Amino acid sequence: MKVTVRVFGELVQIIGNRHVQELSEGATIITLTGKLAERAGLKRYGYLGSYKVGGGDLAILVNGRNIELLDGVKTTLQDGDEVVFLIPTSGG
Repeated sequence: MKVTVRVFGELVQIIGNRHVQELSEGATIITLTGKLAERAGLKRYGYLGSYKVGGGDLAILVNGRNIELLDGVKTTLQDGDEVVFLIPTSGG
């Protein structure tokens, strides 16, 4: 199956801003982030760059819904889903 991945903020420099990722059936958010980290040469499991996957470091949306309202990092992905990674921002 294929999911579209969109990334914003400084994660763009690490994993790119938009691409399609091939995954096996039954893949979850943690499966996807593992593939993205591997593809980017990152070795720290459960992290994208310095951001922990799950637990509030990143906002992760599947088809516009925050995974915290679904099954968290265990959210199962479907063919054609769009997954968006947003980092927290600060401003003034």
